[in-house]
Amino acid sequence: MIIDFHTHAFPDALAQRAMAGLVGAVHEADMGFPEIMYSDGTAKGLTDSMDRAGVDISVLLPVATKPSQPKSINEWAGEFAKKDPRIIPFGAFFPDDTFEEQLEALAQSGHKGIKLHGDFQGFYADEERMIKIYRRCGEYGLICVMHAGLDCISPRDIHVTPERMARVLDKVSGVRFVLAHMGGNCLEDRAAELLAGAEGLWVDTAYAAGRLSPDKMAELISAFGADRVLFASDSPWNDPADDIRLIRETPISEEERQGILHKNAEMLLGLSQ
Repeated sequence: MIIDFHTHAFPDALAQRAMAGLVGAVHEADMGFPEIMYSDGTAKGLTDSMDRAGVDISVLLPVATKPSQPKSINEWAGEFAKKDPRIIPFGAFFPDDTFEEQLEALAQSGHKGIKLHGDFQGFYADEERMIKIYRRCGEYGLICVMHAGLDCISPRDIHVTPERMARVLDKVSGVRFVLAHMGGNCLEDRAAELLAGAEGLWVDTAYAAGRLSPDKMAELISAFGADRVLFASDSPWNDPADDIRLIRETPISEEERQGILHKNAEMLLGLSQ
């Protein structure tokens, strides 16, 4: 069993334009990241990559970049999941004054969580308005998956840093956070130093393949605890097969490996029940 906790896809009519825009942002940022996509960004592109890599379940993390987008995105993601039960869509959400209604609707519709991206959505992790949102997520049992660390859309202004998340965790409790990219893209060591052992905190392996070595992964897994690490690819920006290979090659116990590949996600998502 393999559960990919961090994937993306777009409606067919939007996928080409969305992917071109994101690749353009990578190019413009000139931060040394590869301008490569491993699928066309469509729903079929995601499921085809799952089939090739042997992924059993993918968590779809749609990002709303405007207040007008969550409703239509969630309707599309829901239809995608109906057609392919291997897809678990988290809720598209935009952090504005309607957050109460948005979160209540997502909870009532059975969503497991939401995806937040400070760089695209214009917030810093430790803003007071965000603290209210996190607390309400905790009350509704919604998992908060957050982009963390460097992003090419805003390479010189990192919105979710380990320091900011440490301040968040000092203020909230009872909220389940998943920090993408091993706690912070290009800030993994600082994330492990400040955030390891925090209650209610998991990290995912998204976009680790090609950046982090097996030995480095083992070091970070040891710091955070293998039971707090979730396998993730960031498809279509990484090929799930490459990320699976990285976890297979990381020098950890087989029990820890199976936890990362699926058991930790099953527990967090309530699938093991």
